[in-house]
Amino acid sequence: MIAFVDGIVSCVEDDAVVLDVGGVGYRVYTATGVLNVLREGERTRLFTHQHVREDALVLYGFLQDGERRLFLRLQSATGVGPKLALSMFSHLAAGQIVQALRLEDARTLTSVPGIGAKTASRMSLELKDRLDDLNFWEGAQVQASGRASTAGKGASALPPGLVDIQEALLALGYQERETTALIAELADELTTLSLSDGVRRALRALSP
Repeated sequence: MIAFVDGIVSCVEDDAVVLDVGGVGYRVYTATGVLNVLREGERTRLFTHQHVREDALVLYGFLQDGERRLFLRLQSATGVGPKLALSMFSHLAAGQIVQALRLEDARTLTSVPGIGAKTASRMSLELKDRLDDLNFWEGAQVQASGRASTAGKGASALPPGLVDIQEALLALGYQERETTALIAELADELTTLSLSDGVRRALRALSP
């Protein structure tokens, strides 16, 4: 199995990215928020799951390995395949998915196209007690709360070069307040990084 793909972004498609790894192009299907972060010519690493079908080998990729593990966990629920699981990541952040399943929040889950009330109820029933090893959202909330309380009012005025990083985090489902505080805290470091590397660094900081 291919655990991750590290290469240069050759092109960004509607639902996938092609990474050039030593002259070989790997098409990796990923969520909308990730596609919005990637830029042609930049180097990036995606943690991958290799899905084997009768007619093809398909790679699904994520910026964090925890997201990949959640992607697999979602598919263990009855009636949930890789396409529906990936669609969830295009509409909700990983932490929002975990939280919705634990709280049996059907309203949030049914905001994803293809998930009706019965599917949402079944997923929560089957998965809500199997997410204890996926606590990154709770940790992110605690960390972000602490940052926001100390950042001060000036944190909202981000340098122009860091606005794209915040927009990418917002597209992944994080809140404006927590991303503003985080980016202000890491501003000196983030200004030296490319967009994809900056987002990756911010995501690491948002994880426990």
